[in-house]
Amino acid sequence: MYRVIACDLDGTLLRDDKTISEETVNELKRISDLGVIFLPSTGRTHRELPSVLMELPFLRYALCCNGGAVYDYKEDTYIYENTIPYELALQVLEYVKKLPVHETVVMNGSRIVKGDENGEICEYIRRVAVKGILFNMTGAYDVKEAFAERHMDAQKFLLYLAEDADIEKVMNDLRSAFPQLEIASSGPLFIEVNIKGVDKGKALARFCEMMDIPIEESIAFGDAQNDINMLDAAGTAVVMENGTPEAKKHADLICASNNDDGIRRMTEELWPKQ
Repeated sequence: MYRVIACDLDGTLLRDDKTISEETVNELKRISDLGVIFLPSTGRTHRELPSVLMELPFLRYALCCNGGAVYDYKEDTYIYENTIPYELALQVLEYVKKLPVHETVVMNGSRIVKGDENGEICEYIRRVAVKGILFNMTGAYDVKEAFAERHMDAQKFLLYLAEDADIEKVMNDLRSAFPQLEIASSGPLFIEVNIKGVDKGKALARFCEMMDIPIEESIAFGDAQNDINMLDAAGTAVVMENGTPEAKKHADLICASNNDDGIRRMTEELWPKQ
């Protein structure tokens, strides 16, 4: 039976209004009491999980930054991290200035984002970003300059696509310019950038190895392109009904949508209540 539930957040566990039903929270606790590790697997940083999850007493680990890190909340430390080297990150931040994107760089769980001349987060990002992570953003008129002052590796970039821009064109441009990076989309307006070789699937495999759990005993839930490697790596892949057609091609099972408690409904089938 499964010993790890790797679960994407936005579009998967979280409803469209970014909430989680009380029934789902109770179900996660029930599964945890059976000894199953609940592993949120997200593009968010370890600081940005919804408070309802952060408050769960059984939550210990999170797979963050699209697989760029795994955080241990009990020990308050990263147990796995694969970053973008500082000098390469500077090159990326210079290059994206000419692209139709609003850049965000993540380091040590926090974000520097495009801001106005006063350092306030730009209105476009305020409008399209997940509202629950705005607290973790620092605005900067020149993101590259602000990043350079920190002089540390980047965990990832999140690029917010400008209105009317062609996401495939932008991603192909980045792939050509930076073959040493992983480029993926987590939604129609979001481009996720990690170092080559980083993805949720590799991080899940590394986590299972560290926990001495065969990867075949993991089950993954996702909905989008940046979940595909995790779906392929897990013992069983479950895609939400609201998932993209591309993601569904990699599914062993399809469950109800994120707005219909799809994860809860599926786990109740897999672990029937006595």
